[in-house]
Amino acid sequence: MIAPTQIQKPKNWQDFETLCKKLWGEIWNCSDTIQQHGRNGQNQHGVDIYGIPQGQSAYFGIQCKGKDDYTHRQLTEKEIDTEIAKAKTFEPALKRLIFATTANRDTQIETYIRKRNIESIAVGDFEIYLSSWEDIIDLLIERRDTYNWYINNCQYKDSTNVDVTIEGKDVYTIHPQYYRTTKKYKYIPKDNLSILMSRLRTNYLGHRIKGTDYRWANVHIQVENIGSTVISDYKLYLKFSKEGVAKTSDLIQYPSYLGMNDTIKTALWEHISNEREVYKYSNCNDLEIIPTEKNLVQTDSRSFKIGIKPEDNASEIKMYWDFKSRDYNKQGIIIIKVEPVYTNREEIIEVDTQEACKDEEIVIEPKIEKQE
Repeated sequence: MIAPTQIQKPKNWQDFETLCKKLWGEIWNCSDTIQQHGRNGQNQHGVDIYGIPQGQSAYFGIQCKGKDDYTHRQLTEKEIDTEIAKAKTFEPALKRLIFATTANRDTQIETYIRKRNIESIAVGDFEIYLSSWEDIIDLLIERRDTYNWYINNCQYKDSTNVDVTIEGKDVYTIHPQYYRTTKKYKYIPKDNLSILMSRLRTNYLGHRIKGTDYRWANVHIQVENIGSTVISDYKLYLKFSKEGVAKTSDLIQYPSYLGMNDTIKTALWEHISNEREVYKYSNCNDLEIIPTEKNLVQTDSRSFKIGIKPEDNASEIKMYWDFKSRDYNKQGIIIIKVEPVYTNREEIIEVDTQEACKDEEIVIEPKIEKQE
């Protein structure tokens, strides 16, 4: 366990409010019902967090005051009076109001809180208490769940931390392309030569299916060091949801080995392997990224390009990432939305009998530019 003197204060007031919500949720045994009050800019009636502790029948409120590292000021008597007056308008009436602050203990403020507490109780209003930063640390150490959450997620988040996105986004959209073909049937007598030529063309082109498949999306996986330490010897594992992905690719261009002897082939393959940063393994749903540059310095980022071909009719793909380095690891998820783009076209199908004529139909087909 980290020594109390080594536990750092939250870096901003938002993190402090979240810490207070989790901490008192555990203290009051009401983690599932404790709530933050309103949103920034709204009248919060002197209460940032509220809940009904287990065994109680009235609301307890917390007023969070980030001091010292945020404003370089202590909690003041005037500030306390202002928040107490606001808290009296909270509905329904509070049973207890706690001032939670990142300010260090101060005997003058502690004395003032005790006096206001007695005065408030005497007139039938809520109790008033103060928890300075040292008090919060003591409470934190006694609550294992909140302690582990804070140490692992907030305490060192500015020491070592990475962000994995697709071009800076954790919800990204790809646009596979399709043809929306309207097929119309046209009757032409048997002796019309165009029927034969049309069939010949269809049969000929139908076998030449190689070409550019516009369902593929090339995406840039971005790894950014958003902490304050150098990250060394790292790898990134990507696992796609089983539903939604037809294929993935590392987009490596392999040369033609035609005419090369075995020695040259081996040397060329070793060169490609050494430079290759994205490894596909197991199946198309699993990728492994091993950077050629082993260190990621502060504020720096690296980008890796991969290809994704979604399944037809897919609407969403989940990409789970697992970042591992020598002294640090982190997991997350990126949502890939699939929004197809359709190119409209018309196809006239010539038939030589009346019976072969069908009603007009619309067919969705992958957009593939066939090679001649």
